[in-house]
Amino acid sequence: MVCGTSEGAQERPVPLRTVACDRCWDEAVNFPDREPEKIDIELTVDQLRVAPAADPREGTPSVCKYCETECSWHRTLHGRWLLLEPGAYPTSKIPPGKRWRVAGDGTAVNLGGANPTDECRITHFDVCPAKRAPEDGTLLLAIWRGNRRDWTARQNQ
Repeated sequence: MVCGTSEGAQERPVPLRTVACDRCWDEAVNFPDREPEKIDIELTVDQLRVAPAADPREGTPSVCKYCETECSWHRTLHGRWLLLEPGAYPTSKIPPGKRWRVAGDGTAVNLGGANPTDECRITHFDVCPAKRAPEDGTLLLAIWRGNRRDWTARQNQ
């Protein structure tokens, strides 16, 4: 009801059951002065090419709030979130229960004691230099020491 009157208003054959009088309907339907602008298809396609879709296996980039190390968040099968350390490590050198795999959809899956592949991921929580040194696994301790050295150097700058 653009004109402000309900006289002659009736339901029109369009979605959402529009109700309008004949005068309002004619003005709404016949609007040559309001032609929509034509879309530049080539420009739109070029813009889409410039912005590639993010790979869900990369996770959501983040920084640890304790040590400011760059990591990535991944959702687990149970809906929790894990901060994974960048890079892959030999599965045989990581203790069972601390081995993670990132699925194609970005979900972090705990491998438990399984050893299905040569490499796995680890959580940043296991090697965060702001936390205590890990006591289960020489590789985790070596990674923690490297992170601790980098963290200490950043703090002294």
